[in-house]
Amino acid sequence: MHRPPPWSLVLALVLLSPALSSEDINYDPATNYRPENVTGLDYYYYPWVGSYYNGTATFTISGLSIRSRSYDEDEDQELCTQLQNYTYTLSYPALLAITETEPEDERPENTNPVNVILSTSYSNFTKYFNDYMDSSNMQIRDEPWVFESIDVSRRMYGYETTDPNFNLSMVESTGADTPYRVTGSSSGEDNSLQGLQTNMSSCSKIEDWWGVTFYSGIVMPALQLTFDAHAASFMLASGAVMNTLGTSNSDDDMPQLAGRIAVEFLGRIDEARSDVLVSPGSEGEPRWLRTVGFGNNSANLDYSLESAASNPVTTGSALIGVLGVVGYLLL
Repeated sequence: MHRPPPWSLVLALVLLSPALSSEDINYDPATNYRPENVTGLDYYYYPWVGSYYNGTATFTISGLSIRSRSYDEDEDQELCTQLQNYTYTLSYPALLAITETEPEDERPENTNPVNVILSTSYSNFTKYFNDYMDSSNMQIRDEPWVFESIDVSRRMYGYETTDPNFNLSMVESTGADTPYRVTGSSSGEDNSLQGLQTNMSSCSKIEDWWGVTFYSGIVMPALQLTFDAHAASFMLASGAVMNTLGTSNSDDDMPQLAGRIAVEFLGRIDEARSDVLVSPGSEGEPRWLRTVGFGNNSANLDYSLESAASNPVTTGSALIGVLGVVGYLLL
């Protein structure tokens, strides 16, 4: 099993956590959304209850070969010398969100215990800011690539249920203090992964535009995820098709390249913007104590002595929640 946080921290957080946020009248504890009451929190990236990790996403493209657009053509063309045995890598600042699921989403039984969102940024997440007063979502202009295990909504208002893009499952723990492990693959034949655009060498030019499309097969893309209260790793492997050869990117007869692509992320927990990850429940799934938006965790962005003191448990529903958490920790 996974070791829970120290008792002193757990009890302090539980006893200071209200059932409802007094500062956000629209907050609904039945959803996976946080209260929208934290000054300085970018709600485009951090709207959900869960853990957030800062790091770098590295894309590696390898094993290139020519792929004709028409099945009638001979595909045994020889790859140009420049791209034979060629491996290309590029990296972006990245943010990995591992969050609670939305109860109303349609999910296959015993799958998808968490939502997984990996966002990349040209500017290291500094160009645009979106707090709870602004829903313009300009951040999309700063994102070269995003992974979503399920199509997520960043605001609870107007939320619509959706089917997952990946079927993810927890891997059984091998002992105490081991991190959570999640594995899975794409949930259908349709390509659910966003394409990637970048500049890299081609047969005709030194720096040519590449449009990289992830290929959806029976097994791939495949995902491996490992995380705990301190760090996380993410690895996605897939086939890919790329538009790189020829003299014109708009030429329908232009051959394509096929190859392999891997996306790897390593990151550290962002305590200021993360809720407290605790031991798994009866099904071994991650659980979080809700702290962001309540001002009761000294590691969080919104902590203050005043807000912690003003958030005692005062309602019956809150007390039931406290007793449930305490009872679970005694198991």
